[in-house]
Amino acid sequence: MTVLVVGGGPTGLATALFLARAGVAVLLVERRPRTSTLPRATHVSRRTMELLREAGLQEAVAATGFEVVAGDDPRVFTAPDRVLPRTVVGVPSLSGLDAAEVLETGEEELSVPGPCPPFWCGQHRTEPLLREAAVRAGADVRFGEELTGLSVGDEGVVARIRRADGRSVTVTARYLVAADGAHGWIPEAVGIERAGLGTVARRTSILFRADLTPLLKGRRFFMSMIENPGFSGAVMQLDADHWWAAAVESEAVGGPGRDPDPVRCLELVRAALGTDDIPVELTATFHWQARHRIAERFSEGPVFLVGDAAHLHPPAGGYGSNAGIQDAHNLAWKLAAVLHGWAGAALLDSYDAERRPVGVATAEQALLLDGVPGERLGTEMRDPRTVVMGYRYRSGAVIGGAAGPGGALPDTFELSGAPGTRLPHLPLFPGRDGGPGQGSVLDLCAPDASGPRFLLLGGDEGWNRTAAEVARELAVPVTARVLRPPVPLDRVCGTGPAGAVLVRPDGFVAWRCTAAEPLTGARRHHVLATALRRILHPVAARTDTHPLTSRSGR
Repeated sequence: MTVLVVGGGPTGLATALFLARAGVAVLLVERRPRTSTLPRATHVSRRTMELLREAGLQEAVAATGFEVVAGDDPRVFTAPDRVLPRTVVGVPSLSGLDAAEVLETGEEELSVPGPCPPFWCGQHRTEPLLREAAVRAGADVRFGEELTGLSVGDEGVVARIRRADGRSVTVTARYLVAADGAHGWIPEAVGIERAGLGTVARRTSILFRADLTPLLKGRRFFMSMIENPGFSGAVMQLDADHWWAAAVESEAVGGPGRDPDPVRCLELVRAALGTDDIPVELTATFHWQARHRIAERFSEGPVFLVGDAAHLHPPAGGYGSNAGIQDAHNLAWKLAAVLHGWAGAALLDSYDAERRPVGVATAEQALLLDGVPGERLGTEMRDPRTVVMGYRYRSGAVIGGAAGPGGALPDTFELSGAPGTRLPHLPLFPGRDGGPGQGSVLDLCAPDASGPRFLLLGGDEGWNRTAAEVARELAVPVTARVLRPPVPLDRVCGTGPAGAVLVRPDGFVAWRCTAAEPLTGARRHHVLATALRRILHPVAARTDTHPLTSRSGR
């Protein structure tokens, strides 16, 4: 077995899916007997949807979830079926929607151009989709099996797995990905400490069914923040007719150390509705903690941490599972590149260098949204577009990025083709009446039948020949695509008419050449080959005697 993934939540299943699609043999074990039945992790961000689109899951998510759109007229809140406005309202109860105060419309986050919208699709929906897709791609996914022992060496891991029938088996793997969440023991077992603010709140979710048509009057919203003498918390719609969730502090239902009192839960729901006239059926209740804990590093030898095992924080902002799935995508292509032999093992160091700063910064933003003072954290609120899409990588797998120290979340949101940032969305295929189509330049980053590849986007034909030559010389998968007007690569990515951007398999710009005039064939070949060597073999590249010049975008 090449890679063992421990944990079958959204992050673990996404890891198995991305690895299998990259042609890597992968085994996933999950101690739970089945996927989640609870609607946790409800917001699938635009960036995560891009990754699921790449994996062929956009239509499946759209069929089972609600498309999220910017909030509409605050006096109306209407939307078609299967569409959910990103409106957050403040009301004394749902009986008082006529006087609702609009707290958020989501316009900033949703204004980022992209090939697909975000979706409201709970974990009970996304986990089965991810599991089925991972199996189709070739992953061996086993629920009801638990990791009980682990030995780590320089050449890999030896894991003890207890199967569903109680028998134990030994599995060897070259790498292990710990996606076992907040309660997993793998990080400490391999010597990685985790620290943070700990528990910042204890809350309880109350799931209920009620026909709220008389109160809503056709209005739709993402969430309502309700404050009255009988209820303090939030109420949100779930992804089925008349199914809702209320979230309150656990003390309101008797405290986190005991089962929620159904009578008290019903009282809270009725107080949130502001009426006793609507029949209410409680369907489930569960306690949960808003916690903050960050791993001191995201890898140790052949073991890598993803998702909540690496960066745990409150669910405010909906950042949690999205950041975990993005961890998985970042790590998967690097593991595939090393295992397929076209990158050096030092490339794997860039996983911690890139994802840990993003994990730390994202957790801080979630804490701020949850009410932790910025003075306590030493930071301030960032543009939500930056948190969701505009984070920036600094590592050996990026050449010519921002100089000097800096955080993962820039002060100003910008996607302009700079090294270390996600490639800007550019429509490729015209739609009806000459309008923009559904195709995106980001779609070109998807792996082909042979697995992940680099994408070279340029403005002149010479880059096609150069990419083919360098791919043969270095045995690295590189595909070139010449983009001409009306696709504005020059303007949007700042390449100049004869420049190019080299895009990694995860859709992030690895290097940018800003040549205003065509480079000679030999020069073009040299700068691309040098860039790829530095990215894929960063240790060996330190002795390179032919550095890239300022003309190639440094």
